Amino acid sequence: MTNVQAPPQDSRARFARLMSEGRQALERGDRQRAHDLWREAALIDPYSEQVWLALLQVLETDADRKVCLENILAINPLNVQARRQLHSCELAEQRALRRQERARRRAESYRRQRWRLLARAVLMGILLGLAGAFFAVVLQIVILYLR
Repeated sequence: MTNVQAPPQDSRARFARLMSEGRQALERGDRQRAHDLWREAALIDPYSEQVWLALLQVLETDADRKVCLENILAINPLNVQARRQLHSCELAEQRALRRQERARRRAESYRRQRWRLLARAVLMGILLGLAGAFFAVVLQIVILYLR
């Protein structure tokens, strides 16, 4: 077990004040203010599950939520809800990576198809040019022969 020291008394009072002000800010709809207050509280007591649960309510990105959930589980491995949410985040991340990979492969396939089409067009142009030259020579010979 890790040796985690409790914050000093004045820090605990400040932590409680920040948590309370953050809840009030969230109730007013000021998510950014709540976020700022709870982040400051996390600096005071980073081993408080309460602060990470609060922050989870105001985080915007999946990456931030994932870090927050990992912190919750590091503090309390028995938090089933956090484990489920983390699993959902990881599944969503895997789905997004698969979608990106499919899109990358599709774009690469389109690039190859464009190059093949261009190569075919160039070859057809060369062949038509050679065929035209060949028929011109044959036609010249026929015209000379018929004279």
